[in-house]
This record gives sequence, structure tokens and C-alpha cells, in this order.
Amino acid sequence: MADAVAPLGEWEDVDASMSDVSEALHRLRGSDRTATRTSVVTLVAVTRTADELDRACATTETLGGRHPGRTIVILAQEDEKPGLEARVRLLEGSSDGARVWSEDVTLTVKGPAARHLDSLIEPLTLPDLPLAVWYVATCPTPDDALCATAEVVVVDSKELVDETGFADLVPVSHRRTLIDLTWVRLTPWRLLLAGLFDGRVYRPYVTQVDWAGVKGKPGVRDLLGGWLVSRLELRDVHLEDDRHASMRLVAGDGEFTVERREEERLVRASARIKGGPGHEEVLALPDMTLAWSLAEALSDLEGDHVYEEALEAAISFAR
Repeated sequence: MADAVAPLGEWEDVDASMSDVSEALHRLRGSDRTATRTSVVTLVAVTRTADELDRACATTETLGGRHPGRTIVILAQEDEKPGLEARVRLLEGSSDGARVWSEDVTLTVKGPAARHLDSLIEPLTLPDLPLAVWYVATCPTPDDALCATAEVVVVDSKELVDETGFADLVPVSHRRTLIDLTWVRLTPWRLLLAGLFDGRVYRPYVTQVDWAGVKGKPGVRDLLGGWLVSRLELRDVHLEDDRHASMRLVAGDGEFTVERREEERLVRASARIKGGPGHEEVLALPDMTLAWSLAEALSDLEGDHVYEEALEAAISFAR
């Protein structure tokens, strides 16, 4: 179990160079010999506004105990006068009772260098560890050089301006492991719906679905709709706007639903067969903060072919 992190040392400069940053990292690493470095990933978070930067920093600084490593949070400002502002911190956390430490780098990159983040961060990446790039409130463009250097790309599809943005993610998923924080948060809905078809009584209904509807916010409803289309080989899914995600399937004389109701942190699943047995399940939701979502994502850096198929199916809803 990971506890909160605390700073062991810090350096910052409003007019820095990358060699200054590297030297600061080396100096701070030598300042504390009692904590153990247990690096598992280099995480780069890309932001475009001060608000996104604050959000990313507040999120990544909680990861030190659970996912110790090196985190580089970048505010890219291409239209500003060239310059580099930097802060480097050594953070202490604990994991299973042992002290561990991680490194936190924050860079404000101004001018043309903001268009070449790949070469900028290359000296800071840890060797022999995966490089994960998190696009905090955007999605990478097809020509994004930093995306091309990453083993893992992390996005949050709820940040998409509209559903057409899914089309930009598909080629990324073909070239890199793509992890979507929205997909991570939707795991309880998918597990509960799939679980409704377990057992001798309900399993035959999975091949009899003749109507499917999904409610939710943009991005959420599209991903769930794409999942249903790809898994059940449906031609269409009815999508509707709502605050919370829900799914409803009609299969023969059966109805299968998964929903989150207002003012509840529960997901409720039910199966009903006309003249037959019923079944219900209730699952309490974890505290699905951005920090929780990112930590869950970094716990498994393998690709998810089910997500990739759902993503491709979701494109059809934007046409």
C-alpha cells in the first residue's frame, strides 16, 4: 500500500537549460542515501495551459509510492518568447512499508522548442524503462514526434472536443500501446454487463440482442456503444445524452441493464426474463479521481485489443 509523498529536496530556475536540469537531478539524487529508488516508468505529461499544468502536477505527485520513477510535466507554449523554466524535486514515498523515492520535473517550454519535445526530454528518460506520454487535455496529432518515441500513450477521451476525435486515436492505437483513462473508469460497467450473461439461463441471450441503448456524456457513451457493437456484432446502438453512464439491452424476452443512479456511487446491474428468473448485482464505485485513473492505467502497460476494437467501432457514431 502506497502512502502520500513528501519532498526531500528541490531546485528551480526561471532561466534554465536542460544541462542545468540534469545537474540538479544528479545533485538531488546524491542528497539522500536512505531512501531506495524503485523506478518503474518514465512518465511525461504534456499540457498546454496553466490550468492543465496545475491539474497534472497535482495528479502526478501522488504516484510516487505506487509508481515510483521519473515524472516530467511539461507546459508547452509555442507562441511565447523562447525560454525554459524548470523545477526539480526529489520526493519520498513508501510502498509496503519501505521508503522509496521518485523524481518530479516540471518544465515550462517556450518558443520553437515546444514543437520538439521529443529531443528535449530524451536526456531525462530513464534507460531500460518504458516511456509513457500522457496528453492531459488533448490528443496527439499524427505528426507528433513525442508520441512517436513513446512505448505507451495515455489519453482521456472525455477531453475530446467532439466524437470525431476518436478517428485521430485509431492510428495511434495501431502504432503504440494506447491507454484511455475514460475506458479505465468504465471498467465496472463493462464487467457487470458481461457478468449478467454468465450461467446456463442467461448465456443464450447474448446472441439474441436485437436492441441496444447507451446513455452518458460524449466520449463515454460512444466508447460503450463501440464496445457493444464490437463485442455483440451489432449494426447499431441508440445513443442518448445523460449525466451518468448506463446500458440497456433487449434480447428476445429478456432485458439487461447496467446503470448508475443520481446521488449514488453504485453501479446496479439487472437481468429480467419475461416469466423467468431475475438477477441483480450492485458494485460500489471507487473514488474515480484523475489520480486514481492514472495510477490504474500505469498498473498495466499492455495493449487492450478490446479497447482498440471499441475505439474503431465508436468512429461510426460521429459520421
